[in-house]
Amino acid sequence: MKKLALSVQRTIEISEEELNSARNAIRAFDKFLKQLWSARQHDQRLVNVLKENKDANPEDLFKIRHLLRRFQKEVKDRYTNLIVDFAGKKNEKMQNISEGYIHTLRDLEKDTKTRKIKNTLQDAIQQLTEFLEEFLEAFEDFNNPDQIKTIIGTSNKVDSLAQSIENIVDTQLKPHLEKNVLRRKRVGEIRGNIVKRARIIKILEE
Repeated sequence: MKKLALSVQRTIEISEEELNSARNAIRAFDKFLKQLWSARQHDQRLVNVLKENKDANPEDLFKIRHLLRRFQKEVKDRYTNLIVDFAGKKNEKMQNISEGYIHTLRDLEKDTKTRKIKNTLQDAIQQLTEFLEEFLEAFEDFNNPDQIKTIIGTSNKVDSLAQSIENIVDTQLKPHLEKNVLRRKRVGEIRGNIVKRARIIKILEE
């Protein structure tokens, strides 16, 4: 009985604030995944067009540079919005900060695994930012005979990292919050009720 009671005490230490934070984080990162998927799909549309014209020479590409730059801007806007929404942004005039997806994990950081996953996501988003800059620069070099290959290659790097970020959210972050915060609380409440009933039975037997 003492062992069970101790187990219950440890299990139900999760506060209502943490429960709400976990629920908010799951909702936020579901939205994040949809936004990431949308950016990836748009990027792949561009890559598919380029693959169909992979034998085009620099002069041909220069003639359609306005189309390439339109694609470039659309991909840039989608990924830039994603990165800003992930990290939050500061309004210089109002001096206020809008919270990003990553801030939904703030109240859960005392948990070592949550903190580790958060750091991994932040590092991955920073790397995504660097890859995106490399990808966008590839559009500007019309003197490069391998411009299309360069654009496709850097796009593949961006997409591969985006898939990795999706995987972190889907297989690490969300399952951890569901199992070790939300479900753990429910199990703790059930065990707590068992202990209460056991105590009542013990009192009656005495």
